[in-house]
Amino acid sequence: MNLRPRHSPRPQPSLQERVREQTVLDTLRWRPLVALTAVLLGLCLLCLAPSPAAAHHVPGHGGSEGVRSINSLGNRGGKVSSRLMLLDSLNLRRTSPTPGLRNDLSLLGEFAPLPAFSLGAQLPLSVVAEQGAATQVGLGDARAFLRWTPHADKLIHRTLTLNLSASFPTRTVRGLTDPGRIWSVSPSAIFTRTYGDWFWQVLAVASVETRPAGVALETSVGGQVGGKLFDGALAVGGGVVADVRLANWCAQPKGAIESCNRSRASEIEREPGATRATAVASASLQLGDRWSLIAGVQVPFTIKRDGDLGLTLGAQVVF
Repeated sequence: MNLRPRHSPRPQPSLQERVREQTVLDTLRWRPLVALTAVLLGLCLLCLAPSPAAAHHVPGHGGSEGVRSINSLGNRGGKVSSRLMLLDSLNLRRTSPTPGLRNDLSLLGEFAPLPAFSLGAQLPLSVVAEQGAATQVGLGDARAFLRWTPHADKLIHRTLTLNLSASFPTRTVRGLTDPGRIWSVSPSAIFTRTYGDWFWQVLAVASVETRPAGVALETSVGGQVGGKLFDGALAVGGGVVADVRLANWCAQPKGAIESCNRSRASEIEREPGATRATAVASASLQLGDRWSLIAGVQVPFTIKRDGDLGLTLGAQVVF
């Protein structure tokens, strides 16, 4: 005789219970996106707070090589690739000696003839609207770059990419306090570590820039973390970039260039040791296997800064 108690079958949840459970799951899925939106709104409100800063203004030329490097990645890892990206960058300078807006619409192209090597260029169309001056439209400073990812065909979760970029004085717009023709060379390294849908990334840049007022040596270091949501359809990330002026060589009235402990002419608060820090956040929406839409915000949180708010929007296709 079988004395074990019989277990009655588990009742199936009602339609109302299933709908309630699915609603809870959908709410949990959207929480990361809601949190990111709250962070972005908070950063935007922070940038509107009063600040005594006086940032130097270079029309048609981005301020931080570190921020420009992160924006040019298009919210992707540092690995080389063949791609085209249309990127629009808006920079608000409310506390500058010449307050105003600058918008750069640039086309970036990168070609990888080998899995580990690529070369590319970026050419911006700049719109500069300074207070007290007529709005100007023209070319910004062009960039060219080389990128190398060692063992790119073998390494997936750990990638190190070495970059060498140069900026050329193709700028045709002029500001009220114009710095003149600017040349720069910037070696950099990017390391990306991925864990399934999540990643972290660190960046280091050294930049040598020359203009009629002299030569400057600067470094940028930064990092960001991020991940993929909704089965990889949406990628989000956020981090910090810090820029430090290492040394200045100022042009003298007789034409010589000498080491100096002050800012060069045409710039403010860029003496050796001057530090700026910027919070960055980005998101990209994947459209199929190759296309993506990109958005980002950059907000400085130190008194010395290159601008008061940066916004980026773009579209990218990978080949």
